[in-house]
Amino acid sequence: MSYVVSLPSPSTHFFYNHHYHTWLALSSCSTYLLSIMMAKCFPPSLPFPSSTKVHPLEYDEVLQSCELLQDWPHHSTVSTTSASTIASTKEELASSAVHCPRRISDDSSYSSLRQTSLWCPNLITHTNIIDDYVVFPKELGSGQYGTVRECCSRRSSGVYAVKSIQKSKVARPDKVKRELSLLSQMNHKSIIRMRDCYEDEDYVHIVTEKYSGGELFDKIIENTTDSGCFNERSAARIIKSLLEACDYLHYHGIVHRDIKPENIVLESDEPDSPTRLIDFGLARRHSPEEEGQMFNHCGTCYFMSPEIINGTGYDNSTDIWSIGIIAYILLCGYPPFNGASDEDIFESIRSKNLRFYPAQWSNKSQVAKNFICSLLRRDPECRLTAREALNHPWIQLLTRQ
Repeated sequence: MSYVVSLPSPSTHFFYNHHYHTWLALSSCSTYLLSIMMAKCFPPSLPFPSSTKVHPLEYDEVLQSCELLQDWPHHSTVSTTSASTIASTKEELASSAVHCPRRISDDSSYSSLRQTSLWCPNLITHTNIIDDYVVFPKELGSGQYGTVRECCSRRSSGVYAVKSIQKSKVARPDKVKRELSLLSQMNHKSIIRMRDCYEDEDYVHIVTEKYSGGELFDKIIENTTDSGCFNERSAARIIKSLLEACDYLHYHGIVHRDIKPENIVLESDEPDSPTRLIDFGLARRHSPEEEGQMFNHCGTCYFMSPEIINGTGYDNSTDIWSIGIIAYILLCGYPPFNGASDEDIFESIRSKNLRFYPAQWSNKSQVAKNFICSLLRRDPECRLTAREALNHPWIQLLTRQ
């Protein structure tokens, strides 16, 4: 048999044991080299059958391979390894015994169970993610229902992100199905792009493009000073990207319902990096003509529109309110409606006037303030649409190429 080991450390090196026909992971090589070697499975120079499948080692198998290594016969193509290196490798593995979810069995006794337990049989045709991707153990993030890790395509060596949703933690499977259905249809430069999706007995794995620039929320924290946050040109660029994403969604009858800085990521660490709208967990299709208004209370308190809070019914204009809140925060560093508790925040959104305090706003243009006011009108009928907002002078002037 042949195996690949995925270690959580920033550096890992692969050695091929000709005697035992086993891949072993020992220290020191770059993470990039690690991902490429894992994705390619075997270097062409090594005499191993191309049909051999490579899967993550289970913890006990890793330790067994480390024990074998101590009696490893010397071979001219393989580096010798000290006992201390083996010991440190075993210790590192012991501290991170949880790797990606186990491979699904292909035996017939499991096949019928798998068919009946799938949540999204019409959306997902793949059941075994590790056939196509190497999933690294280090978590990039985690949420209520699962974790996000980096993965590497075995075919292309491309690096992606995989969100693994633990099915036992999800009370409403239909919400996962809805999110997958929406993501599978997204094709816009400012919206997260799904690459693949897999489902096994315990998890749904959503493979997407990986964006390395981090959340907009963190950039706001980094840039906020006593005099404000982003300059107007940078803020307008981010807001334009959001409005373009929103215009695309609304044109296709989709409402996001949870637009906030944590759900906006930068593609890279480069200055003026493009942004992407992510997390469609609360998004849904909605046709006001056929369904009327939506009434369910959802979203994040700082970014919820007055009509959601008041329960008077809402439509896609609730997304525009959220973008107006983000535009305000980008320019000054704090939200326009605040409070010590959720209820205080809701009351502020319901009744307090929008104010531009001189300390942060005296150096901002009047057209910027006018733009924000046009998005934060309490009457949704008076708010600009995404298309109208894209044609506002503040966006047009500051994002002109």
